[in-house]
Amino acid sequence: MSAEALPQKRGFRTFGGAGWTVAVVFAFLYAYHLWGGIANLIGVLALLNSVGSSGDAVIWTLVISYLVVPIVVYAAALLVGRTLRNGERIVVFVVGFAVVSVLSLSLAAV
Repeated sequence: MSAEALPQKRGFRTFGGAGWTVAVVFAFLYAYHLWGGIANLIGVLALLNSVGSSGDAVIWTLVISYLVVPIVVYAAALLVGRTLRNGERIVVFVVGFAVVSVLSLSLAAV
């Protein structure tokens, strides 16, 4: 059996142009929440500095979680979607974006 007859393993090498386009479009959507986390971090730092406090562990855990969640979920969606077709990859990214939205809203509400 020749090398061309064997099925290709699916992964980042077979992601293709359309797959990378999907990943980049969703990267911008996830970046929206990332910028919200960065703005929240800067705001909390400014507030704590204005009152002369360093904050407690709960505040820092929430602020850092709000910053890290979009990065972790995007990386997970990218890894899960690397072996899928484009339609399935879009569904994975949409579900991940919904998870990030819910967690960001929950962390911001606290």
